[in-house]
Amino acid sequence: MTKPKKTNPRRRPATQADVDKAFADGISAGVNTAMAILFIVLLDKTEADADFIAALMPMVADYSGEVKSKHLTYADLKDVLKREYNITLEDCWR
Repeated sequence: MTKPKKTNPRRRPATQADVDKAFADGISAGVNTAMAILFIVLLDKTEADADFIAALMPMVADYSGEVKSKHLTYADLKDVLKREYNITLEDCWR
């Protein structure tokens, strides 16, 4: 009897789990990049200091968790910013 051939991991077809993981990783990388940009701008261009950013981070994490769990959406956040604060969020990379 011969052993079954091993599948080359580079040639293995992607499963739905692979696609879902890649999607989640992409979302996470995008959010982390956006937060880093926002925090740097706040530190560099405003009166914000490291203590303010440190206090802000858990609040951002809470909202991020709400979005991740699908209790909030990007559209919801944009709508609140527009209706309550008259801030229109532009899609930066379109």
